[in-house]
Amino acid sequence: MRREQEPYWPVRLRTERLHIREPGEADRGDYVRLMTDPSASRYLGGAVNFGSRQALELSPLGNTWGAWIIAHGATDHMLGIANLSYDRDELEINYALLPEFVGHGYAREAVERIIEFARDPLDEPVMIAVVQTSNKRSVEQLKRIGFRVRRGFEEFGSQQLLMEYPLHTGAERS
Repeated sequence: MRREQEPYWPVRLRTERLHIREPGEADRGDYVRLMTDPSASRYLGGAVNFGSRQALELSPLGNTWGAWIIAHGATDHMLGIANLSYDRDELEINYALLPEFVGHGYAREAVERIIEFARDPLDEPVMIAVVQTSNKRSVEQLKRIGFRVRRGFEEFGSQQLLMEYPLHTGAERS
């Protein structure tokens, strides 16, 4: 069941080290940097062009269903982003961290907490993630979390993997 229009958004989540929350104006500089830094955005389809950068700088970050900032729990400083969407007609997660925060377990911690959140209110059988095969670190991380490869395909000129995570077992759904 799609919950994109549900009134309970925004949802704020916490982990031991993270605050997963809606975007705010204080995040704009880091958000633009994440989307425009070639090393940060290379697996997101590449850095945005000048026109897109201007749009990012001017558009409201706002309260969009499924859009989160991954922030440090103690400082609330933005570390990256995470999003849930139904762009492929299934519940899909994507995430990205600023380069200086990669390799510290933040993405895994955020994804695991978002999976935990998604189980009940969204009532979906699976969550999918699409990742470039060249992003080996992310592929391995998703596998460690419990995602399995459903299929490979080409998109945006790159080989991709469509991975899935079962949110419910048969017994839980009956």
